[in-house]
Amino acid sequence: MNSNKEKQFTSKEIDENVKKINGSMAQEGMPLTKEIKENIKKCLTGQSTTEKECQKVIERYKQIYGW
Repeated sequence: MNSNKEKQFTSKEIDENVKKINGSMAQEGMPLTKEIKENIKKCLTGQSTTEKECQKVIERYKQIYGW
């Protein structure tokens, strides 16, 4: 049994999840950019976390708006 508690997604599952998320966001008039899709894939593959990706966005806007 895998000691890692995180689910390991197949490439097909990752693509399907990103497509579903994009579809939901597009219905609200906010389709995902290529960059956001890549960030989601990084989170699903364990290359990053949602916390890290959120922090990157916060830091980007701090630099832009001088918070």
